[in-house]
Amino acid sequence: MRGRDVLEGIRFARDVVSFSSSVVTLWKAATGGKAVGCLPAIPVPEVLHAAGLLPIALESPEDLPLLSGQIDAWLVGADSSPFPAPSSSLPRFSFPQAPAASVEEALDRVEALAEWACAVSGDPASEGALWKSIRAYATRRSLFDALNDRCAREPAFLNPEEHRNIVHAGSFLPPEAHSRLLSTILGIESEPAASRAEGEKGDPLIILAKRLM
Repeated sequence: MRGRDVLEGIRFARDVVSFSSSVVTLWKAATGGKAVGCLPAIPVPEVLHAAGLLPIALESPEDLPLLSGQIDAWLVGADSSPFPAPSSSLPRFSFPQAPAASVEEALDRVEALAEWACAVSGDPASEGALWKSIRAYATRRSLFDALNDRCAREPAFLNPEEHRNIVHAGSFLPPEAHSRLLSTILGIESEPAASRAEGEKGDPLIILAKRLM
């Protein structure tokens, strides 16, 4: 039997997906930040998040009208995108999707992205902000794993639509808020994931760059 917190979390996820434009509007009003439409999802969203931006991974053309007027910049795949971003005068950055041939090449990509993110937001992605973002996304990944494990053990815990909405809600929420939602549904405390798993010492941009190889 699912408790009230689980049911409320499921309803909240459904509402986030159904009223995504309003959710992004509220986030922008509360933070003064800007939203970046990502086509496709970027492998290093931490760079955008650390600069005070909200990365929104659009899954289908149907997401575009839902977010009309909310996207402040576009990050598109340099090689291909699942569907074209609207033509506009908004800032646009092309991010290569092919694996980098070396750490140096990967680092160049991440540094270029960080510079663009700073230009869009007006705030640099500081080292402290990058580590905070790395931890936030690591926490969310661990909660996703816990959710999938729970669904594997208890197939009736979520139906496919509920699971899809919970996952999709993460496209419109910052990782901290999405982690709170996942924690509520799972009935567990959300604790920041230990950043040492990704190498807390050193340059966080290098840590992120290694994902691109």
